[in-house]
Amino acid sequence: MKRKFIYLMSGIALTMILWACGNDKSKEQGHKSDEQQESESASTITPSLIYPVVQHYIHFKNALVASNLEEAKAGAKGILDALHSTDTSAFSAEQKAVWNEQADKVKENAEHIIGTPELAHQREHLGPLTEGMYALIKVFGGSKTMYYEFCPMANDNKGGYWISESEEIKNPYFGDEMLNCGEIKETIK
Repeated sequence: MKRKFIYLMSGIALTMILWACGNDKSKEQGHKSDEQQESESASTITPSLIYPVVQHYIHFKNALVASNLEEAKAGAKGILDALHSTDTSAFSAEQKAVWNEQADKVKENAEHIIGTPELAHQREHLGPLTEGMYALIKVFGGSKTMYYEFCPMANDNKGGYWISESEEIKNPYFGDEMLNCGEIKETIK
């Protein structure tokens, strides 16, 4: 009988410990969920009207960082496809004016990037392509914080800009030759 009583009490104690731990976990999980919800709502991305164009630009820029000619072409092709499939019917008059001017500049440079067999020539078109993208992102947004970055040594020391999704400098003008050369000139929200 004593043995059964000990087993019963041990079982009850174990059950209470597990229940208490489970309760703490559920409170903790509930708390985490609230924190996660808060974090998610703070970082919820509302896609801009040109989100696909921006994403393909980032793909292209990252390919130049990696010095990957074919991926840079694929990114530029994605830019062209996204430009052609962008529905401009929701654009305001101001947005349409900027779109018409800058999309042509972006398109022209993306076409050159696709058509060249040289990474150096692709990099020559990064600057003018970025100018057009910068103007578009300033009007339409990039869907998240973007960074307008600059390398003073690009383009024969004339300097060159690019847009990044990260604060970390990864230079598309030089790739791993001078990966961290550059600075953030503007944070675009």
